[in-house]
Amino acid sequence: MAAPAPTPISPSDEVDPSWKDRPEFPDREEILDKQTLSSLPENIVDRPWPSKDAFLRALYEILRCEATEGLRYSVVECHNKTLVQQLLQDSEFTWVYAQVRVKAYLFARLGPIARVEFVPAMADNRRINWIQSRRLTPGKIVAISTKADGFRSICKIATIAQRTYRGGLDQDPPQVDLMWANPADAELDPEAELIIVEPRNGFFEASRHALVGLQELSRKGSPLLDRLTGVKTGRSHPNFVLARPIMDLGPLIHREGATPAQARALRAHNIVASAMPILGDVTSLDHSQMEALQQILSQDLAIVQGPPGTGKTFTTVEAIKAMVATRRTKGGGPPVIVAAQTNHALDHVLSYCLKAGVKLLRVGGRASTQEMKDHGIYNLRSRAKFPMDKATRDFASRRQENINRIQSLVDHAFGDSLIDPEALLGRGIITEEQYDSLVDESMECHPDTEKLGPFGLWLGESRIRAEILRDRHKAPEFYQLPEEEEEEYELSEGEAENIADDEEDEDRIKGRLIELAHVWTGKEPSHLTSWTRTAERELKRPDLFTIPVNNRGAVYKHLQAKLLAVLRVEFSKQITENVRLCREEARLRNKQDAGLVRSENIDVIGCTTTGLTKYRALISALSPRTLLVEEASETREANIVSALYPSIQQLVLVGDHEQLAPHCDVQWLGQPPYNIDISLFQRMVNIGMPFTMLKVQRRMRPELRSILSHVYPELTDHPLVRMKENRPDIPGMGGRNCWFFDHSWPEQTNSDHSKFNEDEAHMVANFFTYLVNNGTKPEQITVLTFYTGQRRVILEILNRHPGLPHEKFNVCTVDSYQGKENDVILLSLVRSPRAREAPSVGFLEDQRRAVVAISRARRGFYIFGNVENVVTAGVRSGDIWTNTWNGFANQHAVDRRRGIQLECQNHGRSVWIKTLDDWARNSGGCSQPCGQTRPCGHKCTIMCHPSPHQDLRCSEPCTNWLECGHGCQKWCGEECYCDCDQFETTKAESDARRAAMLERLGQSNLTLEEHLLKETGESVLLKTELVRQKIYGQLNGPAPKPSVQGLPTRPRAFLHGRNLNAVPVGSNHRHPQPAKSSTQEKWKLYTNNVAKHDEQLGKEIIGARAQEKAVRATDAKPPMIKDVYRPTTVVKIDQLNYERERGKRNVTQLELLPATGRGPPVDTEKLPSTPSASFPDVRSAPSEAPENWHWIQHRPDTAPVYPYRLPLTPLTCSPTKTASEAGNFQAAPPSPATTRSGSQQILVDFEDVTTTTNTMWASLGESQPTGSGALACAGRIQTDLLSEAEPIPWLSAESSQTAGEEDLIEF
Repeated sequence: MAAPAPTPISPSDEVDPSWKDRPEFPDREEILDKQTLSSLPENIVDRPWPSKDAFLRALYEILRCEATEGLRYSVVECHNKTLVQQLLQDSEFTWVYAQVRVKAYLFARLGPIARVEFVPAMADNRRINWIQSRRLTPGKIVAISTKADGFRSICKIATIAQRTYRGGLDQDPPQVDLMWANPADAELDPEAELIIVEPRNGFFEASRHALVGLQELSRKGSPLLDRLTGVKTGRSHPNFVLARPIMDLGPLIHREGATPAQARALRAHNIVASAMPILGDVTSLDHSQMEALQQILSQDLAIVQGPPGTGKTFTTVEAIKAMVATRRTKGGGPPVIVAAQTNHALDHVLSYCLKAGVKLLRVGGRASTQEMKDHGIYNLRSRAKFPMDKATRDFASRRQENINRIQSLVDHAFGDSLIDPEALLGRGIITEEQYDSLVDESMECHPDTEKLGPFGLWLGESRIRAEILRDRHKAPEFYQLPEEEEEEYELSEGEAENIADDEEDEDRIKGRLIELAHVWTGKEPSHLTSWTRTAERELKRPDLFTIPVNNRGAVYKHLQAKLLAVLRVEFSKQITENVRLCREEARLRNKQDAGLVRSENIDVIGCTTTGLTKYRALISALSPRTLLVEEASETREANIVSALYPSIQQLVLVGDHEQLAPHCDVQWLGQPPYNIDISLFQRMVNIGMPFTMLKVQRRMRPELRSILSHVYPELTDHPLVRMKENRPDIPGMGGRNCWFFDHSWPEQTNSDHSKFNEDEAHMVANFFTYLVNNGTKPEQITVLTFYTGQRRVILEILNRHPGLPHEKFNVCTVDSYQGKENDVILLSLVRSPRAREAPSVGFLEDQRRAVVAISRARRGFYIFGNVENVVTAGVRSGDIWTNTWNGFANQHAVDRRRGIQLECQNHGRSVWIKTLDDWARNSGGCSQPCGQTRPCGHKCTIMCHPSPHQDLRCSEPCTNWLECGHGCQKWCGEECYCDCDQFETTKAESDARRAAMLERLGQSNLTLEEHLLKETGESVLLKTELVRQKIYGQLNGPAPKPSVQGLPTRPRAFLHGRNLNAVPVGSNHRHPQPAKSSTQEKWKLYTNNVAKHDEQLGKEIIGARAQEKAVRATDAKPPMIKDVYRPTTVVKIDQLNYERERGKRNVTQLELLPATGRGPPVDTEKLPSTPSASFPDVRSAPSEAPENWHWIQHRPDTAPVYPYRLPLTPLTCSPTKTASEAGNFQAAPPSPATTRSGSQQILVDFEDVTTTTNTMWASLGESQPTGSGALACAGRIQTDLLSEAEPIPWLSAESSQTAGEEDLIEF
């Protein structure tokens, strides 16, 4: 809607005083007003106010409009839909809840709380993620009407009391607790169907208590009002300071070196007559901080501007320490009140006060730390064991009596039996004759009468359990709302502070629960569509037994409704009385708490700015004189002014009007002439009130601070930030600690109307990964953006990025990051128009938001955005971002053509990134391949990287053979795993043995290595194995955390004949299945053979272990360990044909990666001393190899540890020369001298291979295969038609190809 015209103010105007008596909550008339709002007064922010009344009325009217306008708009929207009979559902500005029914009342000290069930009126019936949703936030205001009325004339107001998840929102249908604004509106009928309307924006609780406070201030006044209206300017001192100006400044000495005379002078300093002393090196305060301290301690209105990193909080805490020391020196006095806009900022200040020894009381809930919770009012009562006074006990007793009366009244309406006729007679619902017809002594012995009362016999078969009818209203089944479409749960810090925290059940609101539910009711006549009129007609009969049986159910329901209507009047009276008693009891408790605070000699009371007026009764009873507000420039003026109790003589405002402004839920109220987003801090600066600015920043490197020089020209750097050891360069950036990356990728808009830019998000995530790869920890980086939509996208990309550890990332909106900082800040601007669209920036034209975003970094600051868009979108945006761009350009930290410049830490090469594809082959360094051998023996296949190999996940499959008889299904370096049941059993047994061994080691004081070497006679073999174990971390800690750092990442491997991406863990599918039926018989024969292999392998392992144990028992020399290879694995060679007649491609090189576990040690004396006659020794002279022989490169995984262990020794290969004739050749093992980097080279003849398969059998100690198993290998094929090796795709169960119809090779 359009903003109403403001009412101009002149000194001669008389202010309408009616606002002083308006109710706390809006009423029906105010919400149902369909006309344009009456003209609001102007909010003057650039000159003094003409009168105090005009000032307070303007604050009140504008704040009340902001608090209620969202609800008024939503109700009018729903009312208009009802008029045209449209279905009420959620809309852009409104959440609607249907099938609302009151289920119970919780009677707590806060007052009566109605528990209601509801069904969200969503168009698609999807389930709401209540843990993250912003719906039904405690403290929000809602409107309630009946389904039939639809806000035509009924509009009841309520606030959300608590939204518990367990036992509340997790129910079906969900439940929530609310408090009626007007107790007379309390609903008693549990069958009455209601609707609830909730505005999406606005938080009434943040304004509610401030509105009451402004009314109180108008009646009682404040000594500071002349200052705030601008009538009184210049500097002045509060009366209590003038009366006793001597202050103790001893806490300002932070280091040794102060002389005794200097210390004595500080402890008795005249703050009014003397300037602040020059302390030099004995204090950590700089000159501007000392000047600010003087103002805080001496002025009645002190305003301190603290630019980013200048130590606002430190200065505030030093002032509090001086106030507390002075208070104690003078023998006591009222506590100092410290407030902040957010719980986080408040607890940050209070934590420093606790460290300084300040006695503290934290008022209000939602404390951010357990330390703050321990200093709450509840714990103070518990520690002090303060007895409840008689007046409070009397009111508590009267409240319990009231609850008992309500319980009795509810029992008349609901209960296990049917309605008592006396209740109907006594309230005039039935006549004497009708009562007599029911209560007949001759019927008292009837079973139905004894059990259910007189109506039991009369109803007969027409009665029905009420729960059967209630099941009709059960909520429909929902589907889970997709995560990417659910709104993030980000509560405002001004939320209601008595609300339960589901993490701790004791924080829930407690009280006596009285349920409302009929047990029995009457059946509705099936032949009547409207039975109310029929029931009224039948009730004219004097004898109720003359009513036809078919109509008695309708009559009984009608009697229930009439009884509830009468009882509702009594119920409302009792509820109203309960509210009055609760308020009076709260008043007495606050008075008692004030006495407790005095007795405990509390120095400081801390609360949020919302709590200043919410806990007004307690705080004002202590007659405080000083109110200090941190984050004052972020706080709405009304929230501070309303907290000026009559005793407050000194107001201290600490903040920065160049940073975030107060939040406003109604956009047009934040614009002139209403200016609700102009804080009291900024208005005081605007009208010329004196203020002090802190000028030395201790956060940003000098080059980062210079970007803000157009905003803070007087800001200087502390020597701390100029020292390299305190602010080191960002690794991998070559000393470029700031950069502005320019692009033109277009933005998008999500379903919540929030902007995002997916390409920019990917660029930010890739740069984030690059910084992590180069040594910056993820927790040292924060990504900021102006839009929640972009925040969500970036978080999703980071969370699923394979190159990053799985942990919580710092991705925040700019508004939520005020007052925080980090080493590195990445700022995503998002806004970038599509082609032929006009430039647009939205939030980016707000300089205060921009200043917050630019000033959060300590060491590195990088912006990603469309610079042309932000500098041409408008005058305001152009001023902000042109100066920002120039700040980067002056440092040569921009390059629109080439992108962003990185630097390889290994080779010092510059790397330019302009597009997303440029990250594809970047692993944190330059484009040079790594090529080094990993500790595991595999060759590193990624590009240059700065991280050590033990921190990078190996890109090869794990080749370990497990005790269950199967190969490992994980990557090299990961903890071994198999999905069979035997693995879990053997792993548990192994863990038990290991635990027992470690326990024995602890008793013998030997290390595991020493123990093993002692038992085995210190064999060389075991020593080398222990070295290998150390590499993998199996003895001295867990294996290195796997991490793939390159972009893009290598696809998941296919291990042991299965696709790990396609076959779920726990699947029994050990081998792929063919897709077509033409080869079913061949496939069945093959899988049966493999199954036999598995069985044989398992037997051999068990036999080998039994033999080993037997030998050990006789103290004989342990036998050579016999390794068993995993079963044959089928590999599909895509588009490669080995049939001679086709002749399209010829294999020129085959690289075998063995899928074996630890191979057996080989006695070098048993190795063949000469090559086989059938295989010439061409290892020393490769050129002498026959033309038709080609190299096979084989890399054993443990060769560096076992230089003489060759798993293929000796290797027998049996290529089929023809379909019926086979010829054998044998490969002798290479000598250790020819084994380089764990590789052995074997020549294989592929010349005569004409069939579709080539089988290679591996055995131990014999020249022919023994059937003990086949070697499983991964492979790489290189043909003469391909320029580089390409991976062999493994045949999976999901493959559309048919095994047997394609060319297969069995290894």
